[in-house]
Amino acid sequence: MEEISIGLVGAGTVGGGVVKILHKRKDFFRKKLKLPIKLARIADKQLSLLQDLPTDDAICSADAQDVLQDESINVVIELVGGTTFARKLVIEALERKKHVITANKALIAEYGPEIFECAEKNNVSLYFEAAVGGGMPVIKSIREGLVGNDIFSIKTIINGTCNYILTRMTTEGLPFDTVLKQAQQNGYAEADPALDIGGGDSGHKIAIMASLISGGYVPFNQINIEGITSISKEDIEFACELGYTIKLLGIINKNSEDNELDVRVNPAMLHTDHILASVSDVYNAVLLQGDAVGQILLYGKGAGQMPTASAVISDVLDVSRNIIGGNEIRIPTDHYSSSNMIDLKSINEITSRYYLRFTVKDKPYVLASISSVLGKQNISIASVIQKEGYSDNSVPVIILTHQASEKGIRAALSEIEKTDFIKAKTQMIRIED
Repeated sequence: MEEISIGLVGAGTVGGGVVKILHKRKDFFRKKLKLPIKLARIADKQLSLLQDLPTDDAICSADAQDVLQDESINVVIELVGGTTFARKLVIEALERKKHVITANKALIAEYGPEIFECAEKNNVSLYFEAAVGGGMPVIKSIREGLVGNDIFSIKTIINGTCNYILTRMTTEGLPFDTVLKQAQQNGYAEADPALDIGGGDSGHKIAIMASLISGGYVPFNQINIEGITSISKEDIEFACELGYTIKLLGIINKNSEDNELDVRVNPAMLHTDHILASVSDVYNAVLLQGDAVGQILLYGKGAGQMPTASAVISDVLDVSRNIIGGNEIRIPTDHYSSSNMIDLKSINEITSRYYLRFTVKDKPYVLASISSVLGKQNISIASVIQKEGYSDNSVPVIILTHQASEKGIRAALSEIEKTDFIKAKTQMIRIED
């Protein structure tokens, strides 16, 4: 058959990796896999990025329209990032009946229905393996490898920046701000790290996974997202003393008893025996639980040039096989639409165990007062630690609860923080078993 022509828009970090792999593996793809793939065009405003890349005979230019308007291009790879120009680029490529591959998690999470509906209308496909988990085959595992399962639980450490920060805080006993600066110096955190440390990056990825396992559209803007900026050195130390470690988790729980999905991102305490507790530094992990396979763990680097480029290449091969096989929409995505929105469980409706750190005045009856308010909300105490006081005459009181309702915890904390013995905002961290 005629060659499958690829157009790449965006030759930055990941795009450069894609060019390198296509150059290195092209003979294998053509001769062993019988896939006549050709990188025909590359577009990037910074043409200097292409100088040291093995572009072979690809036509290079600074204008993305050169890729879009080339009728011979079968597949467009979008690696420019963002949700403005990239959105227009993807929509135009789909409308020109070109298959699209993207690593753009924000684009999929925030504008998924519009994009997938456009792909469906034009009888072309949209692939996005690299949007979640870098080199880990998360999307392919959910959509294909585990398609015979009802996946009812996902717990994931899916942001390397946050995991690096929490790991360094744990192993070196350093405060958050110090470790954040180290992460920026080492290239693990952006100059503006808000999307990472605020939980938004994890939120984009968890929204995509939740949509896939629910068979509908999980709106990103309805997910409860909490970052790690409030996690202190003291919380890390107390967690370790209690036999726990703190991680930023993306959580999806599907309950067969109701139609609502529990989808959220928040710091969580994991017992040191938990399989995710040992995931450290910039590594990611996705723990899936299906009704047939039980637990499956995917582990690896969730970002970086070559891991992410590897995921893009896997999509290139999938789309190429679809084209050759004459089944260009092999995996239907029509369920991912605004008319098929999934109801999410309110954060107030969840139940969990909780770690509570109160900073109180060092005086009698404080613990009794706290216990009384918790009791009124049917919150049972599992253990209590009261440490020696700080220099400002305050004392940390740490309470671990049994299973309790989020609504009850929030009501109790609201009442307790109105009392005259509270000296600082109370820390609340959910405990995941």
